Formats: sequence, C-alpha cells, structure tokens
Amino acid sequence: MSNSSSQSADHITEAAPPHGVAPAPPATDDGGPARAARADGQGLAPGPAPGPAPQEAQAPPARRLGGVDVARGLAVLGMFIVHVGIGWTLADGSNALYPIAAGRSAVLFALLAGVSIALLSGGRERKVNKDLGVALWRVITRGVVMLFAGTALTMLGTSVSVILAYYAVFFVLAGMVLTERWGVVAFAAAVLGVAGPVASYWLRGVIAEGGTPGRVVGAVNAYDPFVLLADDGIVNFLLTGYYPAITWMPFVFAGLAIGRLDLRSTRVRWRLVALGSGLAAAAYGVSWVVLDVLGGVGRLAASVNPETGAAYGADGVALALYEGLPGVVPPTDWVWLFTAAPHSGTPLEVFGSGGVAIAVLGLCLLVSDRLGWLVYPVASVGALALTVYVGHILVIWLDERSLLDGTPLSFVSTWLDLSVPLGALVFATAWRLLVRRRGPLEWPLHVVSSWVAERIP
Repeated sequence: MSNSSSQSADHITEAAPPHGVAPAPPATDDGGPARAARADGQGLAPGPAPGPAPQEAQAPPARRLGGVDVARGLAVLGMFIVHVGIGWTLADGSNALYPIAAGRSAVLFALLAGVSIALLSGGRERKVNKDLGVALWRVITRGVVMLFAGTALTMLGTSVSVILAYYAVFFVLAGMVLTERWGVVAFAAAVLGVAGPVASYWLRGVIAEGGTPGRVVGAVNAYDPFVLLADDGIVNFLLTGYYPAITWMPFVFAGLAIGRLDLRSTRVRWRLVALGSGLAAAAYGVSWVVLDVLGGVGRLAASVNPETGAAYGADGVALALYEGLPGVVPPTDWVWLFTAAPHSGTPLEVFGSGGVAIAVLGLCLLVSDRLGWLVYPVASVGALALTVYVGHILVIWLDERSLLDGTPLSFVSTWLDLSVPLGALVFATAWRLLVRRRGPLEWPLHVVSSWVAERIP
C-alpha cells in the first residue's frame, strides 16, 4: 500500500439488499413479532374457536442502513487520500489529510466488515437453525472469494498493500462467534485488543531469534502456495503481515457486536459516538504521555532497527510514527507497544483507531437520514465498495506502468488524485440511480455465496 490503509471486503460485500430487493422483515422494537393483545387475553372479547392459523401478513421490508454505506464510503475516500494523494500540501510538503486517513480508513473498513457480518446473520435478531447455517456459509464463502481475489490483486505488484486476502481469515474467525451474544463478542474484542498486540510482539520476538519457531515459520512459508504466488501467505495473514488477524480481529469483533445493537435507535447512535470518542481520547492521550512526556520517543530513537542493524535515530522514529509501520512494531523494545502510529498493531492503536471508527460510524448513522441526497454519492461509493476498491487498484496498476500515457485516457494518470475519487463517486452514483442493483462485483459475490450456502447441508 502506498504506506497504508487499503481496505475492505464485504463492504466490500453488501450486508443489506440494494434498491429493488426486498430484505427479510425486521423485528419489532421488543425483539419479537408485534402482538395485538396480551397472551392472557385480558380485556378481549371471546374469539372464534381455534382453527387453522391464517397466513401472516408480510411485514414491510427493512430500510437499508444508509449510515453504514456513508461510513464505508468515507473509508474508501480515506483510502484514496493515502494511495493517490488527495488533499492539499502544507508548507513542509506533507499532505494535510494524510494524518487523518492513514491507518484509520483501513480500521473503519474492518469494523464495518464486522457490522456487515452481523447484519447478514440477522442483526439484532440473530438467525437460528438452518438460517444461521446459511448465513455462516455465506460469510465463509465470501472469505474464500476474497482470498483469491486479494491474491490476484497482490500479484499485480502495485504499491498498495491489499487487504482482501486477509478478509478470508477475518471472516472465518468471525464465523466462530456468530452465535454469541453481543456482550460476549464485545468483551472478546476488548480483551484481544490488549492481548493480541502483546502476544504478537512476543511471538515475533521468539521467531526473530531463530531456533525451532523460526524454522517452522520458514517451512510454512516455503510450502505456502499464496507466498509463492504473491509473497503474502498464512503466516502474514495471522501474525506478521500488514493486517494480521491477531491485531485486526478486535475491529471485526467490535463491528460484529455493534451490528447486534439497534442501529436505528438515536440513543444507540449517540452512545457509539460517545464511546468511540472516549476510547480514542484515552488511547491517544496515554501514547502522548509515554512517548512525548516521559521520553519514550528518545528511547525508541536509540533502539535498533532490525532491518538495518542501526539505531532508528530521532528522524527515523518521527518518520515511522508519521507514515506508519508495516502492520506490526519491531520486537526490539517494549516501548514500541505504547505507540499509536498507523498500522502499528499496538493496544493503543487498536483502541485509538478503533475508537475513531466507532465514533465515525455513530456520526454517519446520525446524519445520513437528515442529509439525504447530500451524502448519496458517498453512500453509493460505500454500497459499491468492492467494485470501487478493485477498480482503483487496477487504475493504480495502469498508472504505475505508464500504460495510459499517450492514450485518450492519459488524463487519468495526469490527474490521478482527482480521477480516482471523482471517477468512483460518479460511477457509483450513476450505477445506483440507473441500474438500481448490487454493483458489478457485489452482485456475483452475492449470487455465488448464496448459491453455495444454500446447498451445504
């Protein structure tokens, strides 16, 4: 990735049907079907003798949660900021929007993947029995598709660190807690947010020392077909890559827990804003105290860079904290665990970036219903996130190989920072207005995952 955030996959895979497709009827506010009277019949006139129950009237279809699409659209645009340089240049030559989007757009995608999985499996009212099994296999099938799609995009060799293949692991692990209550999943997210980064730091340190663990990892990579194809395989997906599951599953679990809440409730939406803001303020505050007040930055500057064998130096640490790290921190000094830099995979980054993502989701849910058509283009990008994501990778690939130069489309490369976001906004909006169905890649993904899931006993 050109330094960071790449992003999503099932929303990058839709959780709710688009216009013209009737989703399952929603549950009522009390969590069950509407009741015309109390069970004991008090205050009711005697009814007719029991007989065959008439067919229940079909409930009106649930409206799509536009705020989820808006949040996903913002995550896509945040990805564009990092990949193609949208924004304006400050006096020091840096992009003014980069520090806002770096890392956080990818985290928002991961959180929304969890929300999408929750909605796909029933939202507040978890599906049961066969319906739950179908939902589970739809999630797993989509993960398998993402594995191969992500590997193919990685093989293009662009500067983007593709996240799609990592989603295969995310989806499978999320499926393991699909039947759990939201509180259990939220607790798992919180615990893993601390334990995952610490375990990652320790395990990578053991592997770096060589010996049996190092040889095992080397053997796995040597026979991993995805490493041979794209230099990105199971060890990276779980532990050492740009989006390792051990430090990214807290975002997915948090999204899964949030998706079990009543996201149409204004109170829930404000609570998401408050919770996310509080988590972010606390995490970034602790990181600032440790690094800047207590001298942690100086200690990191003196630590050894495992890639060069030399000390990082003040400039090296400053650059790493600004641009972000490759998904993990160096296992050379425990103070690295107190950074909150993009893609550092530390507890403070998990809770900081995760808090921002939760707050953004809450805000998007609050404003989307009021702003309507003003946010429709952004919501359209979010609804077609898989298509837009794959498309922007292909455009970057064409640009990096100068394949558009000298053609009528050369302006795409010349104005890449404008052509990518504007092209995505125009295409996605036009598609939703004119075609009014899932996107060019979302539709076959939905068909394949549904077909497979319905045929597994």
